[in-house]
Amino acid sequence: MSAWQQVTEVNPTVVTWDTIPKLVTRNSQQWNLQTAACMKNFGIWRKYSWAEYYDKIKSFSLGLIKLGLERGDVVCIIGDNEPEWFWGEFATQAAGGICTGIFVDSIPSEVEYIAQHSNSSFAIVNDQEQTDKFLEIRSNLPKLKKIIYWDPKGLKHYNDPMLISFTKVMELGKEYEKKYPNLFEQNVAQGKPEDIAFIYYTSGTTGLPKGACLTHRSLIRTAKAFIDRYPLYEEDNLMSNFPAAWVGDSFFATIPHLLTGAKLNFPEEPETIAEDTREVGPDFVIYGPRQWESIVSDIQVKMIDAHPLKRFFYNLFMPLGYKMADMQLEGREPSLFWKALYQIAFLLLFRPLKDRLGLSNVRFAVTGSSVLSLDTFRLIHAIGIELRQNYGSTEAGYISSHGKGEIRFESVGRPALGTEVRITNEGELLVRSDCMFSGYHKDKAKTDETLVNGWCRTGDAVNIDERGHLIFMDRLVHMGELSTGTKYAPQYIEGRLRFSPYIKDAMVIGGKDKDFVSAIINMDFAMVGKWAERSRLPYTTFVDLSQKKEVADLVQKDLLRVNGYLPEPSRVRMFVLLHKEFDPDEAELTRTRKLRREFMEERYKDLIRAMYGEGDEVKVEAPVTYRDGRKGVVTTSIKVRTVIEGTNG
Repeated sequence: MSAWQQVTEVNPTVVTWDTIPKLVTRNSQQWNLQTAACMKNFGIWRKYSWAEYYDKIKSFSLGLIKLGLERGDVVCIIGDNEPEWFWGEFATQAAGGICTGIFVDSIPSEVEYIAQHSNSSFAIVNDQEQTDKFLEIRSNLPKLKKIIYWDPKGLKHYNDPMLISFTKVMELGKEYEKKYPNLFEQNVAQGKPEDIAFIYYTSGTTGLPKGACLTHRSLIRTAKAFIDRYPLYEEDNLMSNFPAAWVGDSFFATIPHLLTGAKLNFPEEPETIAEDTREVGPDFVIYGPRQWESIVSDIQVKMIDAHPLKRFFYNLFMPLGYKMADMQLEGREPSLFWKALYQIAFLLLFRPLKDRLGLSNVRFAVTGSSVLSLDTFRLIHAIGIELRQNYGSTEAGYISSHGKGEIRFESVGRPALGTEVRITNEGELLVRSDCMFSGYHKDKAKTDETLVNGWCRTGDAVNIDERGHLIFMDRLVHMGELSTGTKYAPQYIEGRLRFSPYIKDAMVIGGKDKDFVSAIINMDFAMVGKWAERSRLPYTTFVDLSQKKEVADLVQKDLLRVNGYLPEPSRVRMFVLLHKEFDPDEAELTRTRKLRREFMEERYKDLIRAMYGEGDEVKVEAPVTYRDGRKGVVTTSIKVRTVIEGTNG
């Protein structure tokens, strides 16, 4: 049984652990000196017990109150996934406050929007970089009282009175406790499940991000539904690799960690996640589609450059892996002959490959957030990883997922425990459960539009098959229809294109005023660069390489591959290779790396017009915003190319 079941059976009626701070309290009593989390620092894994967890959260919470935090105040947090991020979150909630998160790579204007819109009273930040962002915008944040940093590196000579260290706040809390010895416990006891715990800002694919308010009840119920489908135990290891500002981290990592006692491991740096994951050997991992696609691309890149013997075994055994994966996905039991062959392949290829990926101990793996291509899904299964689809949203919570023995790549699984679903006549999915959000912060009109008669309108185009599985198509507003009446799903085509090691990203274009589908494509500069070197193709920059005919021919092979999966009327007919990567700093992608389609279509309208008959090349002057805030302009001519069926480029 899970740790959650164990604890509720021990104390079935004494205490209701119905808020996040109450779960922390329960865990400090239940597991005390057992390891709660590990953080790698300077190459050494530092362990934190549940008792330390509790003490740090208690001290920091009282320190915030000493500095002026009141019940209902909002605290914004920005930084890498480190224990202080979550101690700050739980401490705020224990004091009756509300948290909101900001993505670590947000530029100052984005930080300002969230801090201002949420009426944040305090900012908890990681380091000098994040501190500087707040110092730059603080004149526009009149309600901001303090900026609290946890990494002092580079801040030694900062003497701004608004700054205070995380450690100093805890010291203030310890002093405050002497004056009010039971205040923390009283505050935790006063917390109610219907209190707002967190304001999660949506990705903003169609405009400014909206602040979705989630209660303690909705977060805990969502995580409970998740571990009902994916049982976790106190001896399990989890990796904290999702952005903490994203709701998926709470749904699928942080709150399950609190519910079950599973250890949460924090990598040393974002750049060391792969190596740190390998050291930990987690029992469960959840990555977004872009991460799984990156893993698959990395495998393919390394195989191209691998020793000939390794390439031989890879090419020999991968078809066997695919055959086993297909049989399992189709619900067919492999014969003893195929099982024996697969065991040989597993020992020689798949086990070492899983170990290199840090996934040797994984019982199951999960993908979510957006559509994952079939090609990526099959390859992960082929190497022996049980990858399941998850489907959820900030507003509707955990909606569905695959269960054991019912994995179907074309579906996102059955509805989760306690979740009701309906499909409208327009094909929109409606959801009703205790996992739903409470409404949008400062936006009653949008709340009333989304929450209707107890149902949450997801805005997603979904079907339900004969087995009760949900088939996700796309966002309803993004489902494409051409002037000919032909329907197409942009995300499906884009996902299959990203399976190519040479394509990093793509945006599919169409619409009722167009009679065919086209695409704007980002090449993978690192991979195409290696290919160019092997092919003795000279180039100077990303811009230069992207417009080479040889590169266009290379990419066209993948377009032809994807077109082979599509009905003839919905195939990609024209494409351009963009001179730059899609960039969240330029508002082309959200911070969770989703395309902001309306913005992109407006920004690249000249390119789109050219693909539909208004020229064979376009001169572009694209503004570029650098990470330090500087702006520049890139000028080049982008060629419009036709996908020629029946060729190999």
